[in-house]
Amino acid sequence: MVEPNILILDDEDAWLYQHRGHLEDAGFNCYATRLAKEAIKIAKTNPSIKFAIIDEILYEPPIPIDPKARELQRWQGQGVVREITAQRLDIQIIVVTSAPQISSEGSVNSNQAFRHETKRLRRQKCVIDIVHKQDIEEDPEETYDWIIELIKKPNLLPSATTVKPKILIGLGFTQDEYKAMSEQVNMERKKRLPIAPFYKMGGDRVLASFIERAKEKTVWVEMPGSKTLDKVVEIKNTSSANQILEILALKEEKNRLAIICEQDYQYSPRKTKRRNINEASVYDSRSVRDFAFEYTEDGRRRTSTGVQFEGSAQQTNRLKVAIHRLSKKLSKLNLGAARQLFEYKLEHKGYQPNFDLGIILYAVKSPIRGK
Repeated sequence: MVEPNILILDDEDAWLYQHRGHLEDAGFNCYATRLAKEAIKIAKTNPSIKFAIIDEILYEPPIPIDPKARELQRWQGQGVVREITAQRLDIQIIVVTSAPQISSEGSVNSNQAFRHETKRLRRQKCVIDIVHKQDIEEDPEETYDWIIELIKKPNLLPSATTVKPKILIGLGFTQDEYKAMSEQVNMERKKRLPIAPFYKMGGDRVLASFIERAKEKTVWVEMPGSKTLDKVVEIKNTSSANQILEILALKEEKNRLAIICEQDYQYSPRKTKRRNINEASVYDSRSVRDFAFEYTEDGRRRTSTGVQFEGSAQQTNRLKVAIHRLSKKLSKLNLGAARQLFEYKLEHKGYQPNFDLGIILYAVKSPIRGK
């Protein structure tokens, strides 16, 4: 079997030689360059290049020691990816970056900035994973083993489209409970456990027990080929968004059609501070004005996508509004365009997600005694 050819782009010789050394030792043929322009040319003209490892921030080499004297190349990592994929949709790209750490230093919201930057990079067309230079520095052997394993996998993008995300409902258990569950399925070393083996052993009863006994619930996002999960703190476990995702994930784990219908969704009226308002207020157009309308470029008001009014009372479809809100939220998390995340299935009278779902188990820190 002939190993695929790999393009390596990094503006620093040290990183360039380090990437190349590990990959060539693993039997790959590498084309290494410090120039974005040259990397684009190689990728576009050499069809034997099947993978690319591209640094996100690219300075003109040789890089001066004084940061103020450095000049950026015309194309940065994202620009290189766009230029290559505009002509080559059969190539798979790993982006190497230190940008999240740099941009978040000294920031109060550093963790949030780190997550957002990583998601933004990962959503580029033909990008199969993001590798942080800090991870390479801390554990080079493990990180390069992962990169090599990723390259040897079958093509993750056979249809040459953008990556399809997977949303996971995480059920957290204490360390002791998690260890016992790991031993039960002989997966002790895994940081996270799929729920499928347990469901096969006990069916709906076991699945319901896991959900009831979980100490916490968290939404995670996984990209194909990635070894990490992004925690979605923006979706609370008591929110309608979490309820929708959990319903769909349960159906997915049970190998049922993942479509949420009106009867599946348990609506909870929004609280209001207005006085003398009864339950009929949910039909009042003023109570949904904040999310029911949007404005076009010419200033005209129109009903937002995902919202419909029925009858003279202008009653909103509760599930449709919730799907609309969830789509907007997932879009802000860089999972895709809001209008493309859910598809309405007329024959089922429900909404089907255009992303994969699932349920995983993970360990949480045990509460401190006496508190």
